[in-house]
Amino acid sequence: MEEETGAQLIGVDGRVYVLRVWYEGQAPTQHWRASLREGTHGERRHFASIDDCIEHLYGELVRR
Repeated sequence: MEEETGAQLIGVDGRVYVLRVWYEGQAPTQHWRASLREGTHGERRHFASIDDCIEHLYGELVRR
């Protein structure tokens, strides 16, 4: 069973990720960028595309 308290998710099976997405560059060559961090103190990883970020996140979830 999981319990949500504030910004934390408590539970053996739960994980919290902080995902940031933004546009970078000038029109018409703007690209989505992303960063992902596990919890609030984990290492931040940067991605050149949303697809790269989702692929990484999927790999993290199936590995655990």
